[in-house]
Amino acid sequence: MNIPEIKPIQLTSEEADLRKQMEAELSGPGIYSGRAAHSLWQSLHERGVIPEVRVRDFTEPFPGGHEKSHRDLFEKNGCLGDAIFEHPHFVSYLCYFMDGPALPAKTIAGFRKILIEDSGTSGMVMDQLCKFVRSETRRLGLERDVAREEFWRLAQEAEYSHANAVREAAGSAGK
Repeated sequence: MNIPEIKPIQLTSEEADLRKQMEAELSGPGIYSGRAAHSLWQSLHERGVIPEVRVRDFTEPFPGGHEKSHRDLFEKNGCLGDAIFEHPHFVSYLCYFMDGPALPAKTIAGFRKILIEDSGTSGMVMDQLCKFVRSETRRLGLERDVAREEFWRLAQEAEYSHANAVREAAGSAGK
């Protein structure tokens, strides 16, 4: 089975500087302006380097979103147009655009390995993935909501057609 690689995008030196500025501004004592994040978004968008699956994560309805996208939620809360890209809550999406799912490389590789090996029927593969996801969620000590979102993103990026099952498995893992 041909499973896409899941890796961070390469930033230019200017983009890396903008990321540092954004992170410093976000964690610093001053007021967050969002200018560095907006400029970083513009540069990445203009270069066309953000994988489409990551953009869809922001622009299409997501599980638990009541048929709304993350972008819809910004707009519902009065944040419109370019203001979205300057909002401090947009930074987590921008980091996902750059880095991919917030999971260790070993976890991503293990997930992909199950899909690549494709051992058994589709139901058997799903069982293997769900068992792996629950185990990794516990091993990593992930909060259920975080695990749901990050494993959902991983399944989407791996083009796994049963991403909802993976999401539910992550959410059902006990600590």
